[in-house]
Parts: sequence; C-alpha cells; structure tokens
Amino acid sequence: MQKILIIYPILPVVLLNFIVAIHMRLMVQKAIKSREVRYRWFRVYEGAAPEYMLMARDHYKGFFEIPILFYLLCVILYVINSVDTIDIWFAWLFVLMKFVHSYIRMTSNYVPYRAYSFYTCFFILLCGWVNLAIKVF
Repeated sequence: MQKILIIYPILPVVLLNFIVAIHMRLMVQKAIKSREVRYRWFRVYEGAAPEYMLMARDHYKGFFEIPILFYLLCVILYVINSVDTIDIWFAWLFVLMKFVHSYIRMTSNYVPYRAYSFYTCFFILLCGWVNLAIKVF
C-alpha cells in the first residue's frame, strides 16, 4: 500500500477547520453588528455573550483538541512507513464523522446527535491509536 494515502484524509479535516473558523468569524461579526457583544468582551472573554457565538467559538476551539491526535496519528503512520488498509479506513471514517459532527454543531446543535457523532469520532481515533500500538509493540 502507498503510504501517501494516509495523508489524504488530513486535507479535508484541515479544510473543515477553515470552514469552522469562517463560521465562527461570521457569528462574531453577527454578534458585534447586532450589539449583543462589545469588542471589549474579547480582551478576557468574560461577561455576557450570545449563545450562538459561544457555540461557534467552542466548536472552533475543539479543532485544536481531538483532531490534533488524528493529524499526529496519520503523520506517525506515514513516517514509520506502516500504512495498512485498516489505517486508511479508520482515517476516512474519522473524516466522515468529523464532518457529521461539525454539520450538527453548525446547524441544529442537538446534543444527543452531537454526542453520538463525537464519541464515534473518538472511538474511531482510539481504534487507530490501538492499531498503531499493536504495530509498534
């Protein structure tokens, strides 16, 4: 199997990261324009702010948590030249579920669906790391 195939799933997640950043920026602009939040709120992120803006901000912040472990896993697999078909499946399943999770967060934000998609992403990533551990040890 070509090891470069493990890099391809990283690209849609990076794209999604930019989409979520733009979404957050739009929500911030909406809150500022409607005067639901003042610029000074951004100094220490304290005080009242509209829920839709906080949700968008939290969604964006989440891209610097679990996805970092996804990027790291893919890069390690690439570097140690140990990419198998199952690794590719785990990576693309993670991408799919990350898009589902983000879609839910940016639309209905229905917590049970959001939690289900998050824990599915988490479990897929955990399986990828366990698979790597088995290969290494």
